[in-house]
Amino acid sequence: MLGITGKEILEATSGRLINGKSDIPIFHISFDSRKIEENTLYVPIIGEKVDGHEFIKGAFKNGACATLIDKTHSKNFSIFPEGEDRLWIEVDDTKKALQTIGAYYRKQLSLPIIGVTGSVGKTTTRAMIACALSAGLSVYQTKGNQNSQVGVPVMLTEIEKEQIAVLEMGMSEFGEMERLTAMVHPDMVVITCIGVAHIEQLKTKENICKEKMAITKGMKKEGVLLLNGDDELLREQRGKVEQKVYYFGTAKDCDFRAENIRIVDGKAVFEAVYEKERVSVFLSMPGIHNVVNAMAALGCAHLSGVSMKEAAEKLSHFEGIKMRQQVYELDGYTIIDDSYNANPDSMKAGIRVLVEYPKKGRKIAVLGDMLELGEKEKEYHREVGDFAASCGVDVLITFGELSLEMKRAYEKVQKGRGIAIHFRDREEMIEYVRGNLEKGDVILCKGSRGMALNQVAEALLKK
Repeated sequence: MLGITGKEILEATSGRLINGKSDIPIFHISFDSRKIEENTLYVPIIGEKVDGHEFIKGAFKNGACATLIDKTHSKNFSIFPEGEDRLWIEVDDTKKALQTIGAYYRKQLSLPIIGVTGSVGKTTTRAMIACALSAGLSVYQTKGNQNSQVGVPVMLTEIEKEQIAVLEMGMSEFGEMERLTAMVHPDMVVITCIGVAHIEQLKTKENICKEKMAITKGMKKEGVLLLNGDDELLREQRGKVEQKVYYFGTAKDCDFRAENIRIVDGKAVFEAVYEKERVSVFLSMPGIHNVVNAMAALGCAHLSGVSMKEAAEKLSHFEGIKMRQQVYELDGYTIIDDSYNANPDSMKAGIRVLVEYPKKGRKIAVLGDMLELGEKEKEYHREVGDFAASCGVDVLITFGELSLEMKRAYEKVQKGRGIAIHFRDREEMIEYVRGNLEKGDVILCKGSRGMALNQVAEALLKK
């Protein structure tokens, strides 16, 4: 953060000074009382289970110099045991105030911002874009998974003297994207794909597409959209928005397209094409879906004035993100840890990587429940089980309640040719997997974050 004062925060939020001096400088903002740096403003968020106001004293103990406080709570803090030097600002709603601060800070920035959203692949694509851009520019990018209504404004305030920023923008309900884009005002936007993640709240893929496309409401008409040209719903968007639209992907009519795709030693190799330019690309990770992600990154690089050839060289060293298709070659077997999250589209992508991996041993899929899929949740799990069987997965190990539907669908297609086992106890599953590995096996671990299948991968790494 370049630094703003308590007075600016008071003015931006229309807040009320209830303690301390308003000329105090603020260099960081945090909604986690445990993550406090020097001159940090602590913003207590009222959640469904936890109220951040309970941790104000802890934030001060950890070094915070200021805090916001919801007006409904301020009467409970009439005595300030931490001393008069702490700045307290009363606001109507701390979450909205945080977003207002993010929007205020964005107006002070002159650098271009690339917003990345989509149902699958946001984090990997964001990181690949940042990697490609780094070939010619200093880049700020979202840290961790801070892509929410409270994460995005904090990420905005962390931007300093970089030349360009890449911010991940997630949503799960109606109206969330419009609030995010009103803060970020992205100059360029990448939409990775339209899937069924969060369909429980949004009901249909068409609604999901509409909500994702609401990102354009915060863009100037001179802005640029890069859309996945392999996605049926996104292909229909050209001509429906004011902004210039480019398509990336593998389809022949994509502006930025991948050709001559092949998997060599488990890694993707292809040619990136834009108009008359053709660049060889060697990724250090598997998966055709990562080829598409790379084309988004190369498109962003070119449109930002960075050489595609130099961007491709940077991407050749990109090694992915923890728990997102991280490949570990061990003595005797291979682990693909893709356990961070899951929905039907990402499950299928993971299974494709598994069955295409160039090892002669068994292909073992350890799959957990996919959450937040709404009324068709069982149908989506059967769809994945059917897909696993059709692709030739040798052993399917499922964990949870809903994933039992995967097992049943797999068995129906395999008709005894493959092995399918279901577990409801994670430790039992881990012991089974560890005790039944064979030389040459390739093991995929994937499920929704709440299923914690990273524990399976971690246990196998220690074997």
